[in-house]
Amino acid sequence: MTDDPSRLVLVASNRGPVSFSFAPDGSLAARRGGGGLVSGLMPGLAAVAADGGVLWLCAALSDADRVAARLGERAHGAPGEAPVRMLDIPQDTFAAAYNGIANSVLWFVHHLLFDTPVKPRFDAAFRRDWAAYVAYNQAFADALAEESVTGTRVLVQDYHLALAPRMLRDLRPGTRIAHFEHTPWAPPDYYRLLPDDIAAAVLDGMLGADHLGFHSQRWAAAFLDCCEAALGARGVRISRSGTGGEVSYRGRVTGVA
Repeated sequence: MTDDPSRLVLVASNRGPVSFSFAPDGSLAARRGGGGLVSGLMPGLAAVAADGGVLWLCAALSDADRVAARLGERAHGAPGEAPVRMLDIPQDTFAAAYNGIANSVLWFVHHLLFDTPVKPRFDAAFRRDWAAYVAYNQAFADALAEESVTGTRVLVQDYHLALAPRMLRDLRPGTRIAHFEHTPWAPPDYYRLLPDDIAAAVLDGMLGADHLGFHSQRWAAAFLDCCEAALGARGVRISRSGTGGEVSYRGRVTGVA
């Protein structure tokens, strides 16, 4: 790791590039994690990681991961790759945030896949899951704040961590935050299936970042449309360009592309 935290690049994602298992003697063994996000990001981070300037934060997913997190282990994948810090988020909080909100609500909204005559259902159980999603995002924001100083660059990944940019911004105003969305983004009429406060909270959370990235111009434009529809009464201002635009909100400007 670099001795200058302002030179760090922090990556935050639900699943990390390393996972732990128990060896036959009971010790912890680390192995390279899977998934498209890890495969896509790791080559681009390699040059920075070789200089000691990257730390990847992720959730502990297995029992072995949670032991590693409690021991403060910082594992590496292949030589020269980024060290990994795992967060030991309570299992019930993780399950409600991941299964109840991220993958059962946000993923379905963005892919336009709800059976709308019967779902989604925003009842008391949903509100409990939403509280867990807030706590899950806060755990990441707190950990990122611990590792960062003014000028630290933070790359927050995907819909699991939509609230984390704003939470981190509140804790460390001087960090440089980007958020990348690895799914489509729903148009306003579909996005506003979400309760008004939830729709606004997701947008507000992401707009804590300096820059928001999407896989296509179409989805960047849909995000801007949702900001206009859901936050228009809150003083949001939108400017558009050929590839995205900018959102002025709560005294900050966020680039969208």
